[in-house]
Amino acid sequence: MIRTVLLLTMGLALGSCKKDEGPTWTPLGLLPPKTQIGANTGGCLVNGGAFLPNRASIEPLVCHYLDGEDFQLGISQRVKGVYFSILITIEDTPLHLQVGRTQVLNTRFGENARAAEYIINTESYPSPNYYSTTPSVTGELIITHHDFDNAFMSGTFWFDAVNSQGDTIKVREGRFDTEY
Repeated sequence: MIRTVLLLTMGLALGSCKKDEGPTWTPLGLLPPKTQIGANTGGCLVNGGAFLPNRASIEPLVCHYLDGEDFQLGISQRVKGVYFSILITIEDTPLHLQVGRTQVLNTRFGENARAAEYIINTESYPSPNYYSTTPSVTGELIITHHDFDNAFMSGTFWFDAVNSQGDTIKVREGRFDTEY
């Protein structure tokens, strides 16, 4: 009798439970946290979707800061044999690439560049698979932490970029915390 009551009680309790739908995942929730510890992480949203480096690409996450003058950040992924890359370049930066200072990204890649690019399959301008900032289609990079002694930087970025056909992509919520 006690066994029957116990089984009936357990059955009613289990039957009245709602099905757990699990956590709600959002593209923003898939990005790494904004850290300042040299965690070698990076990512952003591209047109609202999460863009994260993956090991299938040749250089998933790379940061260069050469001679205190030239800065380059690259995030890439390979999906079904197609390479996608985010590239931010700031050249000739003495005294400009300081913690907390906003760098306006408003050129194409080239001499004295302050450029951001979104590239599909390593194509260059004027391909429709090459998107870049311009003087009128811009973005920003902010270095939030720089540990020169341990050679790592952290920062945030966003940009819009346009291709040769006038199509625009929007990169938002960009963040990185990586060694150089």
